[in-house]
Amino acid sequence: MIGEIQMEVLFNFLNSTGLKLLTVLVTAIFGLLVIRLLIRQLKFALLAGSLDNALVNFVLTFVRFILLLALVLMCLSMLGVPLSGVVGAISAATLAIGLAVKEILSSVANGIVLVANCPFKAGDYVEIGGIGGTIQEIKLMHTILNTPDNKRVLIPNSQVFSSAITNYSTNEKRRMDLSVNIDMTENPEKAREILLNVAKNHPLVDQELAPSCRYNFSSGNAITMGVRVWCRGCDYWTVYFDLNEMLGKALLDNKIKIPYQQITVSYRDAKEVR
Repeated sequence: MIGEIQMEVLFNFLNSTGLKLLTVLVTAIFGLLVIRLLIRQLKFALLAGSLDNALVNFVLTFVRFILLLALVLMCLSMLGVPLSGVVGAISAATLAIGLAVKEILSSVANGIVLVANCPFKAGDYVEIGGIGGTIQEIKLMHTILNTPDNKRVLIPNSQVFSSAITNYSTNEKRRMDLSVNIDMTENPEKAREILLNVAKNHPLVDQELAPSCRYNFSSGNAITMGVRVWCRGCDYWTVYFDLNEMLGKALLDNKIKIPYQQITVSYRDAKEVR
């Protein structure tokens, strides 16, 4: 008799609730498969489009979160859970969590703004708040860049958004200003001719924006020769180090004296001091 009652209770449970749970389980599994398929197709579409690679993971993470949240709400609705209460609970939890993790949410929100504005892309060399490096990836809460000495730096998106951003890769060409000092006794016109000849013959220096060289005597103990050239942004450091070596060598090869610190020492006889 007891066994029959237990079987009847089990049957009633399966008939009323068990079937509903099974339906929800099948829906959840099917929904996860659909979400995975949609995310995969979206990834292919984003990679094939004009969106920068550094932003692809950001967009995929955000879309995946929205789809999973929608799936959870659907499953709760199928179980008969009032969504108004769930939404209210989510709102209250969001408020509480928002107060506790204000900086994290700020970074996420700023990350969305960064994606929308696109101030930089993967591979760009930028300076953010005094930190320079090459952009690797933009995530939900932080931006990853590699410094020239191969250090990986993670900067919170809230800090990225509130800092001045200098992008050295956006414009195709960059200007370079170099200074070389020569001795006050040297002829600046001769030195200018030598320096301009070096700059004009460098293969990576832009010749359409002709190199220039001006000089002044304001330093007092030397003549400062200012050499200004233009080059492609990707060639900047190559040209910088090349010209620093080549300009100095050209001056030395042409017997142009370089100034150096001089100290004048005077001697007084002990009797004169008295």
